[in-house]
Amino acid sequence: MLHIKNKEPLVSVIIPTYNRAHLIGETLDSVLVQTYQNWECIIVDDGSSDNTDEIVEAYVKKDSRFQYHHRPSDRPKGANACRNYGFELSRGEYVNWFDDDDLMLEEFIKSKIKSFFGECKLIISGGYLFSNTFTEKKEMILEIKDNIFKDYVLWNFQIITNSVMFKKIWLTDKNLFKIGISRGQETEFFSRLFFKLPESDYVVIKKPLFLYRQHSDTKTFMNKSFRKDYIESKMIICIENLKRGIFLRDQEIIDYYYKNLIAMFFQVLKHHEIVLSYRIIKNIFLVAESYKILDAIKICFLLVIALKYKKSRSPIKALLIKQSLKVDL
Repeated sequence: MLHIKNKEPLVSVIIPTYNRAHLIGETLDSVLVQTYQNWECIIVDDGSSDNTDEIVEAYVKKDSRFQYHHRPSDRPKGANACRNYGFELSRGEYVNWFDDDDLMLEEFIKSKIKSFFGECKLIISGGYLFSNTFTEKKEMILEIKDNIFKDYVLWNFQIITNSVMFKKIWLTDKNLFKIGISRGQETEFFSRLFFKLPESDYVVIKKPLFLYRQHSDTKTFMNKSFRKDYIESKMIICIENLKRGIFLRDQEIIDYYYKNLIAMFFQVLKHHEIVLSYRIIKNIFLVAESYKILDAIKICFLLVIALKYKKSRSPIKALLIKQSLKVDL
């Protein structure tokens, strides 16, 4: 049964899923109990091999606000393609992507919808990190000391995909989730959207509105072991945010992403990924050349020496970590 006030705007909740039959039922239950009623929930399956079909179809039969779709075969595999496809299918005035193992608190949609006003384009909320046992939860930090872009890319402002509800029309002329990134999808997306975002375009709700599950199947846990595809994704994000930091002449952002790239280079070298090591050097060099940063030329020279001798532990590493990309402020 649907109990919808006609004047309430439609909200599209988009959930990509893959082999989460054991968890997605809890996620969909949390959508079902929302105090705000006028929503559609678009689930896009990335090719699950478990019984996700059976679980989700039961919800579709129970409530017509649920939709179940499979990623088209002509779209690349991955959550990003599923998120973007779900956006294409959505009919809502507002859109909120959500993960298939997390839980909405009952006021998740209502609290965000009632916070939109004037020229506001997006509403951001925090959440709780929690374990499978629900024994403890920790509130995510939502702190803006400087501006939303800087504090997000320095991870003072801790949000994830679930956190943001968008006015859909604002996204229609923008690139959505970047295909090909296997780690940090929302980091790349939000970094791009938050860059130069005026304060009048967003509202931050300090109240936690969802539960962010921490378990061994999440990418957060898997990222603790070396994954070449994750490192490649992280490199792309680091380079782009380094460029933005240089554009803003913000030494704190520059130093943060420079040090991330140096640490990444030696991590990759340790695992004998020579081609990827070279790509990191090349990207740093191209940034240096574009912005005429002389320090980076010396840095790249030292990285080439480390690469030539395949030394993941050397005095060069300590020297480079202490080094900084100096931009004329």
